[in-house]
This record gives sequence, structure tokens and C-alpha cells, in this order.
Amino acid sequence: MSGPARRLPRRDSPPLPSATLMLLRQSRAGIEVLLLKRVARAAFGGAWVFPGGVLDGQDGDASLRRRCPGLHDHRASRMLGLPRNGLDYWVAAIRETFEETGVLIAVNGCGQGPRGTLAERQALLEGRIRFAELCRRRNWTLPVKRLHYVSHWITPRAAPRRFSTRFFLAESSPGIRVRADGKEVLQARWFEPRQALEQEIPLAHPTRHCLRILSGMGTMRRTREWAASIARKPVPAISPEARRIDGRLMSCLPTGEVLGRFKMKDYPVA
Repeated sequence: MSGPARRLPRRDSPPLPSATLMLLRQSRAGIEVLLLKRVARAAFGGAWVFPGGVLDGQDGDASLRRRCPGLHDHRASRMLGLPRNGLDYWVAAIRETFEETGVLIAVNGCGQGPRGTLAERQALLEGRIRFAELCRRRNWTLPVKRLHYVSHWITPRAAPRRFSTRFFLAESSPGIRVRADGKEVLQARWFEPRQALEQEIPLAHPTRHCLRILSGMGTMRRTREWAASIARKPVPAISPEARRIDGRLMSCLPTGEVLGRFKMKDYPVA
């Protein structure tokens, strides 16, 4: 007989503003999504997740905002339910994806999709150049309207390190080459959503939840329609709670749905 679910004491650590990108491509079987395997010492260490990370001060650079045609900060902030600086999340999703995978979502002065070089990516990773300066030198604009805001997850209050992560979805250009950064990401691989769920690979709970949704899409057209439907209404924050059930620490939605085991090692302090 199952015992009662008991909530764990809450911590006071504020969640870090973060952005992640579900990058998709059409395959013969349907759609594929890019997943990255994190190094053990990183947040969600050892798990497969989507590209992304914590917002950086450079994501709000005024010159970068001028390179985001079609979406102003006021509208972006309203979509995210924020008073200001919402556009920073779109920029962060693009920057983090480039840093972690080498995939650059940008347009050059000729209206074409450029490819960032390994040297430029390394300079960005090492802090020798800021993303805004790199975009200025190469005359890149960021097609932020290609990124569809679809979900918002907040790490359980019991975790020592918490994130308030906005999830975006975008379609990959054909023949794009992916390279793991080797620093925070060990592997980068395209998966069919159902394949990722069926394989015995560790998945972060928000990743697994999103993969279940994507597995029901089947085609890129249906996925685009789903993303467009999300944009017509406010996106609620999903805030799991850590509860002890039958002696096990579990991550649960407020509705009571159990997402899986809650492991403190997934949320390192540093």
C-alpha cells in the first residue's frame, strides 16, 4: 500500500533565468531533435538535454537587440509575462546553441545563413570576444522569429541550484554540422523523439516531458502548427515539487503526476 506523499522543506535560492532550444529537423521517418549529453560536473550532469544555459549579461546588449528584426523587447517580455528584458531569452538560446553545438542561427548581410568558424566559437567560449561584438564584425542578424516560445519550467524549490527556463523550438537548416564543445557537452546527437524515450539514456524531467509531446507530432508541419497554437495564449510555468513517496524522493507536478526520481546530483551547487 502506498504511503502518503510528503513535501520536502523549501529552500530560498532564487531560480536562475535560463533558455533552452529544441532544435528540430525533418527526417525520412518524421522529425528528429538534437540532444546533448552533459558532463558529470554540470547541472543535469550525465543527462541528455536540449542546448541551452543561464542568461549572460551580454544577452541584453543594446546592439544585439537592434540585430533582432521582427521582435521588440516589449513584445518579447509580454509573451514571457515579464516587465522587461524578455528578448534576452531569445538571444541566449541562440548564443548557447552556438557555443555548445556550433550551430549558428543567424543571417548575414546577404540574407544567407552563415556558418561560424571553430576559432570564433572558441573565442566566445573562452571569453575573448563577446557575442555582440562577433555579430557586429560579421554583420550577423538574429532571426529570433524563427524561435517559438513553447514552455516554461522552474526547478523544484528543494534543489540547491534552481533554474527558471524558457523553452524554445526552431527548425534546423538542412545539412547542418553539429560539434559538441567538449567542455560542458560530451556528445551531440539527433534522435527521433520516440527513440530517445525508448532508449535507456538518462533524460532530465523537462526534456522527457517535451519529448513525449514531440513524439506525437510526426511531421514538421504538425510541429509548427502546435508551436503556433502555443503562441496564441499565455504559457503557464510548470513548477514540479520534490516529495517523498514510500521513502523515495520524487519529482512531482502540482497535479500529483510523478515525473520520476528527484536526484540532488542533478542540481550541483557549483
